[in-house]
Amino acid sequence: MSQLIKRLLLAAALVSVVGGASAFTPMGPYASWQTPAIGYNPLGFDLGGPMNLGEEYRWNIPTVYYGYDESFLNYFGTAGTNAVEKAFAILNALPKVSLMSSNLDEFPTDTLRVNSTAETLGLVDLKSITLGMMVAEMGLTSPERYTWTLRNRIDTPRTYTVVKRNFDPVTLIPSSFVNGTLYTFEPEEFQNPTFADAVEIQVDPLQLPYTSVADAYGGLFGNYILFPGSYYTGLTRDDVGGLRYLYRPTNYQIENLVPGSTAATSGSVWDPAAGSGTNTTTTNNVVSAALRPGVDKITFKPAKYDSYLGAFIVFTNTYTDTYVSNSTVKTQSVQRVLLQPDILLTAEDLGIGVGGVPLLAQITDSSGWVNNDALNGQATLDGPGVIQPGIVLRYSKVGPYYINSAPAFLDLFQPIGGTVWGSFDGTTNAPVIFPNGYSIYDLEQQVLFGGGSGSGTGGAWVVPNSSITSTNTP
Repeated sequence: MSQLIKRLLLAAALVSVVGGASAFTPMGPYASWQTPAIGYNPLGFDLGGPMNLGEEYRWNIPTVYYGYDESFLNYFGTAGTNAVEKAFAILNALPKVSLMSSNLDEFPTDTLRVNSTAETLGLVDLKSITLGMMVAEMGLTSPERYTWTLRNRIDTPRTYTVVKRNFDPVTLIPSSFVNGTLYTFEPEEFQNPTFADAVEIQVDPLQLPYTSVADAYGGLFGNYILFPGSYYTGLTRDDVGGLRYLYRPTNYQIENLVPGSTAATSGSVWDPAAGSGTNTTTTNNVVSAALRPGVDKITFKPAKYDSYLGAFIVFTNTYTDTYVSNSTVKTQSVQRVLLQPDILLTAEDLGIGVGGVPLLAQITDSSGWVNNDALNGQATLDGPGVIQPGIVLRYSKVGPYYINSAPAFLDLFQPIGGTVWGSFDGTTNAPVIFPNGYSIYDLEQQVLFGGGSGSGTGGAWVVPNSSITSTNTP
């Protein structure tokens, strides 16, 4: 019976796609039906849920500012900021989405690589995790996880309603492919905690699974699926396809301006609060709620932090806003006074996740994203909406750690080594180890005399360490 159902599922997967070989999944705050019981944020790591087309969330400002607070600077230092800058450089290097080819063949379907030294040492790449978190904060979640997803589950008789939240970036029809890999599914029941999920299974075991950068955050039950030693060289075709859908100039939505936006003034770009400007004639005479196209391209810029004052330098961002009024495209000059960057990077002790493993990184949830459904029509939908400033990317500063479990591995010489932050690539350059001052020699001593590190059992992927078990229930 199980084999028959598998064949039927595979046939359904093949029939539901007409030549599709790629897909993306837009993300937003959880819909009312997206509950932990059917696989939405069951472990508390998810940022948001998969959205249907037309219900997506996006930024509506062309320039987004990010900054590092003192905790990040003290823990990761210059080498850490250099690693993060590489992630933002990948995003900034993307062309305007309107200039991309129709089939996106200029982008690769796999950008995941492995550094053997970093893998042995159990290092997790700071740049790659940041890139994955930023793809999420631009409005995408894991297409591999939501190629198939539960809409409902009942006990008597045991019945699963399975839908798709994965869309081809060219045709926009639901797809069973991600970066050329075809997925079917099996419904499964999990324990500790209890929830159900439609678990994706790659049809061809020789194809590369889980290649999208969007899967790095929001993948396996909302946790990291980027193993120690792995790193991304850039975004994949499907990541770019999702961003193109969200930010294309032909994607019109009724949106409000970001809170605090006012009409731009002449004079200095520095705000009077910073002691640099003289023009104080700013007014609120701007069009806020209006039909707006996608911004075509988002540029990420660093905000300046004054280490002497222990605060960010207040500044004003001025940009040209495009909107539609009376069927006519119009523009207006808008300014935002920023007391804090739109995206803040911090280093903290993030607490303990499932299985007693320290959490590696977290993003503020999507509760601050604004649902503009009421502005866009009469039907009650889960979007579209706007991603707003106030994002915080949190990175663990616990440092190297051991996992000792009974009945074995109860002394210093036989623990399981946890993951450690690092920065590395495909060159012969030695990996950089974080925190500042921690060396490869220190980590090698742990590997040789303090237990096995780099086993993939640390904070980069909590699920294998947890008490979660599954029961296959086709």
